[in-house]
Amino acid sequence: MTNSSRFNFVFLFIFIHFNYFAQNNHSTDSIHNDTHFIVINNQVKSKFLGNSWHLPIGYSVGISQELEAGIGRSYKRNMCGGAGCFFEVNSWGVGYGIALKSGNAAQSIRGYYGYNFLYFPPFSAGIRGDYIYDISNQVHYLKPSLGFSFILVELFYSYGLKINNGVRIFPSHAFTLRINLFYPMKKWEEHRPNRC
Repeated sequence: MTNSSRFNFVFLFIFIHFNYFAQNNHSTDSIHNDTHFIVINNQVKSKFLGNSWHLPIGYSVGISQELEAGIGRSYKRNMCGGAGCFFEVNSWGVGYGIALKSGNAAQSIRGYYGYNFLYFPPFSAGIRGDYIYDISNQVHYLKPSLGFSFILVELFYSYGLKINNGVRIFPSHAFTLRINLFYPMKKWEEHRPNRC
């Protein structure tokens, strides 16, 4: 084999090798088709208006006890693929609560925003922020909370930050068990890849 023949052989081998990896020669084979995209079912018209009503009912325990209920909107969506399913819910609204401490009661109104997610196989978490106005004592609170969320049920730890002077009825540190009701429940925005 002459030097010229070896050069041509090596050149041909390299050309075929890199051409094979650089180009898709399987345009009719769906296994090698690289056109991935996300299919969305039940797409919401407005993320602000969401796709369901949100009705949270919660019970908090700390230095005092609090029972609260609310009404608002939620934007629910999920995505399922080869690695599992991921559920997300953004919720916001207004609420009313009653707190009890040493025989004293206080009524409150609130605005809230929450974000919950559940990844299946199981991993879950959530955060929520409340602005609370104690009508009985004219005291304002900010109440951030976080913990475990299974979308319909939450177990959160919260911290009640008092932002003006007055009698504290709402607890500084509390654990909250909350049930979230959604209506309609089935109207989730569904995201899925066109193929896995």
